Amino acid sequence: MTEEADNLDQLESLSLHPKESDCSSEVFPPAGKGVLVDLPCGHQMTSDYVVAWFKYYLKQKETEFTCPRCHEGRRKTKLSYQDICQRIPLTSKQREFLEENVAILAARRLCDFKACPGCQTYVERRDQRNLCVLYTLCTANMKRNYYFCWTCKREWKEPVTVQCANNGCGQKVEALDSLVKCKPGFKQEMLKKEGDDIYPTTDKSPGRKRLALLVNNVEFEYINDRIGAEKDEQSMERLLKALGYTVVTLTNLTAQGMTDAMQDFAQREEHFQSDSCFVVFMSHGDASGICGVSYQDKKEDMFRTDDIFKCLNTPNCAGLRDKPKIILIQSCRGGMDGSVDVPDSVPINNRRKEHREKDFCCLRSSTPDTMSYRNEKKGSDFIQDVVKIFDQHAHQDHIEELFRKVLKEFKEKHRDQMPCKERTTLSKMFYLFPGL
Repeated sequence: MTEEADNLDQLESLSLHPKESDCSSEVFPPAGKGVLVDLPCGHQMTSDYVVAWFKYYLKQKETEFTCPRCHEGRRKTKLSYQDICQRIPLTSKQREFLEENVAILAARRLCDFKACPGCQTYVERRDQRNLCVLYTLCTANMKRNYYFCWTCKREWKEPVTVQCANNGCGQKVEALDSLVKCKPGFKQEMLKKEGDDIYPTTDKSPGRKRLALLVNNVEFEYINDRIGAEKDEQSMERLLKALGYTVVTLTNLTAQGMTDAMQDFAQREEHFQSDSCFVVFMSHGDASGICGVSYQDKKEDMFRTDDIFKCLNTPNCAGLRDKPKIILIQSCRGGMDGSVDVPDSVPINNRRKEHREKDFCCLRSSTPDTMSYRNEKKGSDFIQDVVKIFDQHAHQDHIEELFRKVLKEFKEKHRDQMPCKERTTLSKMFYLFPGL
């Protein structure tokens, strides 16, 4: 990944236990999010929604925010960081994050600089032709000449040479695309064999406008932060982009912000040039819905999952009419453990772990009333297994078979949790045909 992408992907430091559920808890510090903001274009949004969109634009290396409700044909209003500061009372963490990343993007347009691998201070390269950079600050601290390679950002082994001697120098450090691509022959064969029972998909081209919405709530005002959720965000973004979707990632939304995000996503004009969409929610949750990040007037900040379906249904989303809409939700649905002790057939007194619910035909991370688990270093079992199954099998399996394989993975490896399919109304098979 590029240096600025690494920086933008890192959220402020958080702390949780290594094994953490996505259930809510009863701790209520003061809140300050969800305030309505008037934009110059006339639209009104909650402050958390505006900040989330600005962070999304920064991730795209843009320093100006465009109102998501200003569609084509209407003059789009752009807001700078200064405009946002005038309208929103940012927290110190928000201000620090935004200012740092705006400065990085602005500086990159003016000069050639990178972080020194020795001290992480940003350094400007004055000679554009020279890969070997002498950094005076580290030289003074180490009391010896400190050189590093501008390409691989590692200490230079032999300053007198014209070529870096570090292994792998010149290669970009990027996340490998581990998604197995579909072969054209397989697609032709399936369309010939099952054509009427397969949802139409548009071939890869500049005219295809697939969209995905990813909402990831990490920092909460009233419950524990979701450490490790950034790993899920990175994995899911990588998968969806490899599948040909433009991913809109919004973080740390209130319930109202999530409602706004769904309503605006449903109205995106790109859906008319798309063949499908993905919607991914990752947050705390309980039986009543998905948790927002705020807590105001001692009221639950809860987003109802039913609203996802309402926003994308036939009356409310004409652009996705008769097209597959795939929904993934990583959150707890209650406080119960997802497993129980049951007797084996022989001997009768021998007991083992087994799921409360299985063998039943959105994909949610857990069954009703049970918990979903997340590891602060690896991310959640649900998101990571979905990505793995899609990587390995999406080139030949339709979506419901992929979901079945996710369930099988949990049945065999994660005894305390079982994902489940809900409200599945696909009348045909939906093949992703990755790469085509």
